[in-house]
Amino acid sequence: MNKIKVLKKVNMFCSICGEEHELDLCEELDETIIKKEKVNYICHYYRCNKYKNENTFMTEDMWNESLINSLDSYRIEKDLLTSKEIKKIRNKYKLSQAELAFLMGLGEITITRYETKQIQENSNDSLLKEINNNAIFTLKLLENNKNKFSSKRFEEISENIKNIIDSETISYLKQEEIKAKYVKYDKKSLENGNCILNIEKLSNVLGYITKTMKSVKKVVLMKLLWFIDAYSFKEYGKAITGLVYEHRIYGALPIAYDELLELPSINYEIKISDDEKYEYKIFANKDYKVVGLSKQEKEIINKVINKFKNFKSHEIAEYMHEERAYKETKSDQIITFDLTKDLREF
Repeated sequence: MNKIKVLKKVNMFCSICGEEHELDLCEELDETIIKKEKVNYICHYYRCNKYKNENTFMTEDMWNESLINSLDSYRIEKDLLTSKEIKKIRNKYKLSQAELAFLMGLGEITITRYETKQIQENSNDSLLKEINNNAIFTLKLLENNKNKFSSKRFEEISENIKNIIDSETISYLKQEEIKAKYVKYDKKSLENGNCILNIEKLSNVLGYITKTMKSVKKVVLMKLLWFIDAYSFKEYGKAITGLVYEHRIYGALPIAYDELLELPSINYEIKISDDEKYEYKIFANKDYKVVGLSKQEKEIINKVINKFKNFKSHEIAEYMHEERAYKETKSDQIITFDLTKDLREF
């Protein structure tokens, strides 16, 4: 058990002493074993201060929340979709839990289990990710399982998917371009920071950055990504996004940097500056819900944002130029993550 945080005081019936009085609503980082592996997760409970020992209790909702949090922590470690991400996919296509299961050719309550008390198999996780990333593929799945839906519901779902195809065609094609450029980085290495590219995770990182900063210039955003991955690798031996970075004139630049701007979590505007250069202003897609980032990952991102939030493009580029990782690589060379061990402290 780790440090306890008291979130607030709550006046309610106490199941410890059987009286109504003020209780502490607490948050704690707990640990458990899932599939023979130790995982840390957030739990909440009430504490009665009239007793010193055995003075805490959970409601049924708290027990369920703790179970989901523990399973999601395991999922994040194994690069599986979390329960919230699965629900997000359902909401995207306007499907019930049973309808998503039918779409995938699974039993009626399979998705209900995935969102509550069961970790999905790798094969079904891959299928869910493909459904999320490829609406054309999803439409084909629907047609293959047409007999599991009423005629009216089939037409409604089909129309929803077609609307998504229309709106996501550009984004999907760009994602395929990104995947193509990273096809040779499909194994963990020092080039990708021991992290295989996960476009969904990358999109959530971009969404989190832009929601936090409101708007950011392109040069600054690309440097933030490198510092986030570099700091994560230095502290924990693993990057967050799986991006591979090259030595360029303004510092580290990820492969497929232009295509990243078409990911669904962000939007951008292009202006021509006084010296006739293109300037990109990047901001969050207000309709995109950021999910799937662990508390540790958010802490890393926040730390980097707090360091550089007031830096202009040339200032963060100049700061990057002083890093050993930049000094010890040449133009267009990949900046391997072993060079981040001397990353300057924030």
